Amino acid sequence: MTGFSVGGERVTGFSNASLALDPATGRGGVVVDSGTAISRFSTDAYAALRDAFDAHAAAAGMRRLAWDYSVFDACYDLRGRPAASAPPILLHFAGGADMALPPENYFLPVNGGKRRPYYRCLGLEAADDGLSVIGNVQQQGFRVVFDVERGRVGFAPNGCSV
Repeated sequence: MTGFSVGGERVTGFSNASLALDPATGRGGVVVDSGTAISRFSTDAYAALRDAFDAHAAAAGMRRLAWDYSVFDACYDLRGRPAASAPPILLHFAGGADMALPPENYFLPVNGGKRRPYYRCLGLEAADDGLSVIGNVQQQGFRVVFDVERGRVGFAPNGCSV
């Protein structure tokens, strides 16, 4: 993985090295893990992604809430707006491949019943240990293909109806 785009703009403000595996130490990098629910990215990469999302959400008229919810630190009041109006997020990979996440994979509803029916949070988090993980919530609706022989991972929309 090489970076992100939010709202059609490449996210800047973090070191590309923060997503890379350091072969000397074995630290860092990005893994695809179906056993981890929520994706997490190195602290500086996550902060840049969150801030870009926040700027695009504000420009679209979404009001950021003053409080965090659980592990999520970017939550919004969507009264009068559909969740699908969330700024689009793309994950970029080496070789020019992109993974366009559907809003339901990263803009998650807050539990709370009738008191919070319009609240949604950016469903990603920071990784304090430097290891970035693409979790199963963000993988939903995609086929993930591992080409071990060539050292590649591929993502394609599943296209299956349930």
